[in-house]
Amino acid sequence: MTGIQLNTILSNLKTYAPLYLADQSWDNVGLLVEPHNNNPIIEKILFTNDLTEPVLDEAIEQQAQLIISYHPPIFSPLKRLTQNNWKERIILKCIKHGITIYSPHTSWDAVDNGVNQWLISAFGINEQDYTSRPIIQVKTNETPSQNQHLLTITLPKEHNINSIKNIDDVTIINEISCNTLNGPAIQLSISCSPCAVSSIIDLYRHEEHISKTIQIIDVQKPLDSRQGYGRLIELKNSRTIREIIENIKTLTGLKYIRLALANNKTIDSSIKTIAVCAGSGSSVFSQLQNVDIQLTGELTHHAVLNAIHRGTTVILCDHTNTERGFLHVIKKHFEQIWNSNKIKLLISERDRDPLEIV
Repeated sequence: MTGIQLNTILSNLKTYAPLYLADQSWDNVGLLVEPHNNNPIIEKILFTNDLTEPVLDEAIEQQAQLIISYHPPIFSPLKRLTQNNWKERIILKCIKHGITIYSPHTSWDAVDNGVNQWLISAFGINEQDYTSRPIIQVKTNETPSQNQHLLTITLPKEHNINSIKNIDDVTIINEISCNTLNGPAIQLSISCSPCAVSSIIDLYRHEEHISKTIQIIDVQKPLDSRQGYGRLIELKNSRTIREIIENIKTLTGLKYIRLALANNKTIDSSIKTIAVCAGSGSSVFSQLQNVDIQLTGELTHHAVLNAIHRGTTVILCDHTNTERGFLHVIKKHFEQIWNSNKIKLLISERDRDPLEIV
């Protein structure tokens, strides 16, 4: 097994789901833990929904050099790295064993054919069975336009970025503070034309420590109406709530789910409209008018009460059960891109929902 360079893998991940699709207001996506050596060869990747201590032990046993964790293990800012907190222990242990961590989170939610698309596959194989659209679209002013490139570059913290801003047809989408082997740094996500890419590269052609951090992703088309958070589905043919429940159980492999029937509805009532949101649907569903069913992982007690009094039935599967099954889809996707003779892809066997019915 010869492996694939980390930078190539990262570029493929960002091509599938550009990080500008993630919710920039609160999410923490992308490369979260970087290895000491520059652009190492990766031979094993472990996919997981949550990076817990048992999952990390599994990664070490399997000798995985990269963990792709759907949920970011670094979410709130860390003020210290000690052995007293399980999340801090995970980061320390990854650094010790040279394991890279990448998290896509809401970029996989928003992208077409992402987590939410997997979730609505419970209701049909193709668009002959339903129509769908995102409940919330990604803001278009944060996305590159057609024929643009998406470029990420890491610069020393003290660097004046005006030299980049002054280049024609350059838009800085995101700006994140980070640390590198060379000290404090800033990572820029930039939307720019092919000509502007050349100008940026020329700026740093003779600064090797910077030029090595430039990554370019071709953006083949602008953001379209299929990308965004949550999905609103209208079935071509109505079904009963009972049928919908069986569809969801089949997709998720769950024996039991939680159901709150809308007032004046029975399990055999017919429905046609379904709102879907992987994980926690509260903020996404708040943008909706009434629908027949809300399907998500979790909602607050009062959100459920509000829904059923509006005539909406609520189906809850617990948070990660609406996400974890997608790992098999994404593994298959990248198996078609990366040669199996070069790299081995694994799905964690120790990743599980922390809640169970007993």
